[in-house]
Amino acid sequence: MAVTERPSRILDAGTLRRFAADLLVAAGCSREDAAASAEVFVEADLRGFSGQGVDYLPYMVHYLRDGKIDPKGKPEILRDLPAAVLIDGHKGPGHAAAFLACDIAAKKAKEAGSATVALANSADIYMIGYYAERLARAGVVGMVATSGPPLVHPPGGMERMLSTNPIAFAFPLDGPDPFVVDMAMSTMSRSHVRLAAYHKEQVPSGTGIGPDGRPSTDAVTVMAGALSTLAGHKGFGLALSVALMCGPLTTSEAGPALVGWQDEGKVGRHGHLFVAIDPAAFGAPDEFRRAASAHIAEIKNSKTAPGSAGIRIPGERGFAERAKRLKSGVSVLEATWTTLGKIAAELKVTMPA
Repeated sequence: MAVTERPSRILDAGTLRRFAADLLVAAGCSREDAAASAEVFVEADLRGFSGQGVDYLPYMVHYLRDGKIDPKGKPEILRDLPAAVLIDGHKGPGHAAAFLACDIAAKKAKEAGSATVALANSADIYMIGYYAERLARAGVVGMVATSGPPLVHPPGGMERMLSTNPIAFAFPLDGPDPFVVDMAMSTMSRSHVRLAAYHKEQVPSGTGIGPDGRPSTDAVTVMAGALSTLAGHKGFGLALSVALMCGPLTTSEAGPALVGWQDEGKVGRHGHLFVAIDPAAFGAPDEFRRAASAHIAEIKNSKTAPGSAGIRIPGERGFAERAKRLKSGVSVLEATWTTLGKIAAELKVTMPA
């Protein structure tokens, strides 16, 4: 992707977290729910995933003010089985509800060996890798999946019919950080295309199509059209599977029924799925972590191709970036900061210096 220089500013992570929470409280959230949302947004920025960070704050504030997210909505357990739980999010802030789902999934997995928690009638939970990581830090293998509004065309079609339908996995390891992989089922996540569109950049060939159905490398045109699936029909099959797991399986909806979460119209029942597996169900957890760490090291230390800078394990860059940004500060795009400034003025929230 051709990237132009993106003007940005640096803020302390704690300052940014407090500001994000203050905005959400001013928009109607409880302090507890606002803190959960701010945590996930800033953690995305710390890892360098700015498309999932505070750049999404304006969207959440808009949904709160527009009534699409109910700031008073609290998660309610509707069905509680030994290894499965159904939670109704009551369209409240998604981050706090997802934290609850993770905690229940980890606890149930340690009692039953594995557990699945469905969160239905929810708002978006954004960076799903963070929830998979939360499960891994609780000592279980985690899988988290979510759907969303239609943004992706099926191979051979040109209409938006699928969400990017991301899925994330996380495994506890011997070291301080788990192995985490978080990926969309589209060629490129929409957040990356959105950031490129801010600066009128080009995106790689195959990223998506314009409104006329023709492939385009112009980010603005792709934003107006549709994204393409990852690896053609293989990605299409994976995306459709995630849609069915997070839609009908969780008593929620998928695809066009969720269009209101992106555009005008009925928001529909948004669903997420959380799966936890306790390594102790199959053997000694310490041995699992040792074997998993050893296999990753084996791959990491294998022969590199000519001209390669080395083999990078998924999640490795994000954790390294987080450690660096905790010391040097978080980079926020000026385009994002300008938008946040307008919202802060409307909500009478003081902007950080």
